[in-house]
Amino acid sequence: MKKSLSAAERTLQIELVRARAAIERQSLVNNIEDLGQSFKPASLMHAFFPRLSSKGPSDWIFQALSLTRQYPLLASSASALLSGIGKRRRLWRIAASLLLSWQVARAMKK
Repeated sequence: MKKSLSAAERTLQIELVRARAAIERQSLVNNIEDLGQSFKPASLMHAFFPRLSSKGPSDWIFQALSLTRQYPLLASSASALLSGIGKRRRLWRIAASLLLSWQVARAMKK
């Protein structure tokens, strides 16, 4: 059986329930923010490729140069992609590659 609570005890219990609800809401907000941070491109890249994401942009450039020296077919295929048939198509490809490299550099800074 439940004891009947006095008015002061009832008020105290209501305040405790309100405080617990506020703490749970704040915890939920923090967890949602953490989830949002974990789905950013830099975090995803670090989760899947921890060794690659810890490097800076200069390391990426050095690795790309070493790969093109090691695999010359890679360099020739990249130049073939950039030298399209029409000027308009080539400009779109250059713009897309610049946008991609800018996004990668921006993600690596964060």
